Amino acid sequence: MALPTVNPTTTNAWKALLNHFESVKDLKMKALFSKNKNRANTFTIEWDDFYVDFSKNRITEETFKLLLDLADEVKLKEAIQAYYTGDPINQTENRAVLHTALRGKKADTVLVDGKNVMP
Repeated sequence: MALPTVNPTTTNAWKALLNHFESVKDLKMKALFSKNKNRANTFTIEWDDFYVDFSKNRITEETFKLLLDLADEVKLKEAIQAYYTGDPINQTENRAVLHTALRGKKADTVLVDGKNVMP
């Protein structure tokens, strides 16, 4: 399966983000934090040792929704799935990329053409 090749700038989601930008470009951090006392928690992602704090950016919950719409429209989930399932997404060499195998543990299973490449 080839990777989806949707140019993000041609999507409806991109147009919506451009319009949204006009409504948030002049927002002030102080006002955003005053309006939402829980903003730091609302716009922070934590997973294991991974910590990302978006709260100090001119974003709103609508921004996140629109970014997720863009991810859907460019078929990001399908691309990630193809990456992790060993599909031949390296279009130059017509093979799996295998980054997951390089970074995996010896006990992991990474299948390419139905064969575990980890051993």
